[in-house]
Amino acid sequence: MKDRFSAEKIKWAELKHERSLSPFSNLILRAYKSRVLRRICFSLCDRLEGNFFYSQTRRKIMKQYYGVTVGRYSYGPCLDPGVFPSGSVIGAYCSFGSELMVFRRNHPAETLTQHPFFYNRFLNIVDQDTIPLDQDNPLTIGNDVWIGSRTTILPGCKRIGDGAIIGANSVVTKDVDDFAIVAGNPAKEFRRRFTPEVAELVKKSEWWDLSLPDLMKANDLLFDPVTKEGISLFIQNMNGVDKNAAPEVVLQKAGSENAGV
Repeated sequence: MKDRFSAEKIKWAELKHERSLSPFSNLILRAYKSRVLRRICFSLCDRLEGNFFYSQTRRKIMKQYYGVTVGRYSYGPCLDPGVFPSGSVIGAYCSFGSELMVFRRNHPAETLTQHPFFYNRFLNIVDQDTIPLDQDNPLTIGNDVWIGSRTTILPGCKRIGDGAIIGANSVVTKDVDDFAIVAGNPAKEFRRRFTPEVAELVKKSEWWDLSLPDLMKANDLLFDPVTKEGISLFIQNMNGVDKNAAPEVVLQKAGSENAGV
């Protein structure tokens, strides 16, 4: 397996990783309470922490203020307030196209009227919501998921599995399995990205728990079709990396192992 990345590229990735959490993170997090400062806070996150791909503070804001958990390096509407309802959990390395819509509640079809007057307490007619809340039907999206532009996710979908692909303009009405490729209205599965044997190894690798500098060690696997032999070798090589270690420890390890590149 040849080295795809120069020492300069690896060092650049390490610096991005190191700077993903600003010393001013807690100050920005507190300032976000003020509505008039929110646009400025997001701008500071991007300027100080290397934009939305990396910013840890932006993810803290989404969790604390909106109840949405977003994994590292995931980007797109998942970091825009109001797109994902409270209780949503999104894994790492996910890619989202524009104009995504996510719904966790349906108008009641069995009652006399479907009007929100009679199920939404914020309209001041009922004291409590009479249908389940968003957080009662949370959406979980795995790691390395790609969702195309103008996709709609309906309440019947509770989980989108690791490595799944959802085509643009799709309407997702039910759960999507790991590594499935789905599209259409309603979205239907066309095929799987990997054979069952390779898919099992990819799941076992849990590569999405790695930082960008460590993932870059995968070299050819990041560019060429995944094979059983290739992913098996990657798993063996990564057995020495503690994915739960503090970022600075992982970076020190990555730096020492890449010193001769």
